Amino acid sequence: MSDTPLKLVKIDELINEPYVRVLCYPEPDLKISRKRIEELKNLEVKGILFEGRTKIGRLGVAGKGCVSIVVKAVTEFGVSALKIRRMDANRDSMAREAEMQLMANSVGVGPELFGVTENFSLMEFIDGYSILDWLKSIEKQDIRRIRTVLRDILDQCYALDKLGLDHGELSNLKKHIIVSEKPVMIDFESASMNRRVANVTKATQYLFIGGPMAKRLRGVLGIKDEKSIIDSIKNYKEKKDEAAYLKLLSSLRLVG
Repeated sequence: MSDTPLKLVKIDELINEPYVRVLCYPEPDLKISRKRIEELKNLEVKGILFEGRTKIGRLGVAGKGCVSIVVKAVTEFGVSALKIRRMDANRDSMAREAEMQLMANSVGVGPELFGVTENFSLMEFIDGYSILDWLKSIEKQDIRRIRTVLRDILDQCYALDKLGLDHGELSNLKKHIIVSEKPVMIDFESASMNRRVANVTKATQYLFIGGPMAKRLRGVLGIKDEKSIIDSIKNYKEKKDEAAYLKLLSSLRLVG
């Protein structure tokens, strides 16, 4: 790894190669790049740090999905996460995702959203481990820390269930929970208020039943009866009240 300090690319430089290939991914466009630079100025973004394991050409980015590219942006809030709408995205604005994220923020879930434009969403940057990578180290973790993190994840899911907001992608939790000082749920681009909520049930199934670390996690927590978890999930799915949620937590040994 190089010790060379990372260069801050100022906003007006983004119109140049190779930066424009990220700004207007996947096809550079001079006219659109100028419009997008003005949007960034409205968000008061000072510059971009092209850093991350994912590469676009030789530039590092923090993430790459089917709707957006995520980069580190320097703003008045410090280093923030900037989601850039892809030119080939299946939506014409970042507005709906931002609306869903703001609703999640209202119950203490998700990175804090700082601002949104047609093509950008600016939010708190979360530096940590994917939930899967974190779970791979559970034997080295303090049992209180394990219980705290898992309870926090499920409490966030329960808050969304009560709100009526379904995240939509928690059956694959590894891409949507980052564990830092605390676990943070990310990516609300598939979230909806118009379908049956399944945040708690999907997260529980991934963590304790069907996910790649479920068996090891049950072992660490001393859970011998998988059927009791399945029964508690079914009970919660039917009732979705606090009593059913607490019963589920009890079956997972996350109460007390």
